[in-house]
Amino acid sequence: MASLYHHSSLPLSPPHQLTAPEPPRAAPPSYRVSTLPSSPHHGSALPRPPSFACHCKAPLQDIDAELLRALQSNGNGALHHGNPSPPHVFHPGSDGASSKRPPRLCARDCAKRIMELPVEERVKVLDLLQRDDAALTVSDYNDILSALARAGDHASAVSLFRAMPVAPDAHSFATAVRCLCLQGAPDEAKLALDEMVARGFRPGAATFSAVVGCLCKRGRVSRAMEVLDAMRALGCEPTIRNYNSLLGGLCYVGRLEEALDLLNNLKGSANTPPDIYTFTIVLDGFCKVGRTEEATAIFHDAIGMGLSPTIFTYNALLNGHCKEGHPLRAFALLMEMCGSEAAACPRPDRISFSIVLTALLRAGETAAAWQVYKRMERAGFEADGRALDTLARGLCRRCAADASAALGDAREVFGKLVASGHEPVSYTYCLMAQALARGGEVDAAVALLEEMVRRGYALRKRAYTDVVRALCDRARARDAMRVMVLVMIVRDFVPGRNAFDALLGELGRQGRWHDAMAVYAAALKRGVVVSWKHLTKEEERVRVGVPQ
Repeated sequence: MASLYHHSSLPLSPPHQLTAPEPPRAAPPSYRVSTLPSSPHHGSALPRPPSFACHCKAPLQDIDAELLRALQSNGNGALHHGNPSPPHVFHPGSDGASSKRPPRLCARDCAKRIMELPVEERVKVLDLLQRDDAALTVSDYNDILSALARAGDHASAVSLFRAMPVAPDAHSFATAVRCLCLQGAPDEAKLALDEMVARGFRPGAATFSAVVGCLCKRGRVSRAMEVLDAMRALGCEPTIRNYNSLLGGLCYVGRLEEALDLLNNLKGSANTPPDIYTFTIVLDGFCKVGRTEEATAIFHDAIGMGLSPTIFTYNALLNGHCKEGHPLRAFALLMEMCGSEAAACPRPDRISFSIVLTALLRAGETAAAWQVYKRMERAGFEADGRALDTLARGLCRRCAADASAALGDAREVFGKLVASGHEPVSYTYCLMAQALARGGEVDAAVALLEEMVRRGYALRKRAYTDVVRALCDRARARDAMRVMVLVMIVRDFVPGRNAFDALLGELGRQGRWHDAMAVYAAALKRGVVVSWKHLTKEEERVRVGVPQ
């Protein structure tokens, strides 16, 4: 296999000969990880960085002083020849037994300290280590690489690996491969893995797994299969975790039939039997493309093998039913989860409720959505503002058919929506005002219209018409006129003919002819043609809730 270093424009590490290292010398500038501004206090263009204690913001004492002295060592605790032994590092006794020598400081101690520093200061310390201690061994570099990887600074770890002045070993490669995978660079990670094998090192199962997982997440399934083949060739049998990553990649690129074939092969394997996550990955892949019937068969197949579905398995199936346009099937499955007492059946979580609630609302299944909302509330979860807004509108529409049954539910959801800090849309306000007017809570409807005007919302013609009618049915012509003024003057809207007819009819029944003429003139002025058929003294006074 061709070497990575001769074919990559950014080699991971320099091509070292595996020979005895040269005597310690100052590291050339090309090995540096970062560049610091020049300073007139140094002979070269590269200044001497501040002391380690300056980075740590602590005086030179205790651990800081020992760390500075450790930087002068060759990485294994022994000082260079010719340097006097610092009095606080070794404390030899007169007889060699009465006093104990303190523990030696190695590169791992420096690495632990580096983990506590911010990113910029960590890079400065790495610069200091490379310039002032060129005798660091590969083991010392491995400790620093591991510390950077644990600290989450994967970019600096890869940069240090590429600049190592000593030949990397298997641990160096393994750390670099994992960092490249965490950086989302699957191609570079595979090249590093190939170079690792070419140098005679044997990667561990964790290293192979990291590369396979990273490749599959990017849809590089064919290259992931090559890694699995190389893994087998080295005598390292793939684990079920590797197969799960491969199945996820196959489903990600739409190769569902291959994924199903691999799942069936694993079911007959004695060494790597599938777990519930294996079934969940394939099931989710089928659900995402609308093949819920096959996904359900996979679900029952997993149960038949004695596996217990997780909440992720159920959520994938719920999502599949909803995506395929069968929200009531998802609702039935959710109710089964809520009512099941079996330990193998998990309780629904917030995602489960949200999936089904959103699908039911989108399909207009308000009654079922209301049941899901109440179950969700009892389980201690809260619906998001958008779902509450949609549910409130659905309940308000139900008030047209059964105001007595749905009005309380609508008010509850609307109040929860406002209390949650989510601003209802104008349409929701109008539907709520209509529902209140039809349900007999006229004062609340008028207050809601006034709130809409105060907030600058657009008023729907049907909303304020229903409120005006409800007021006129209760002989509250004055309040009806106030609503009309609110609409015409404050919001500069033109009420419709139905609103004017309702108000004129009530004014005629009350014998308020001057007010009726004024309303009639206002309608004509605004281009609204109204009728005088209700303006007769003999007309019966038929009102809701008003005695004859």
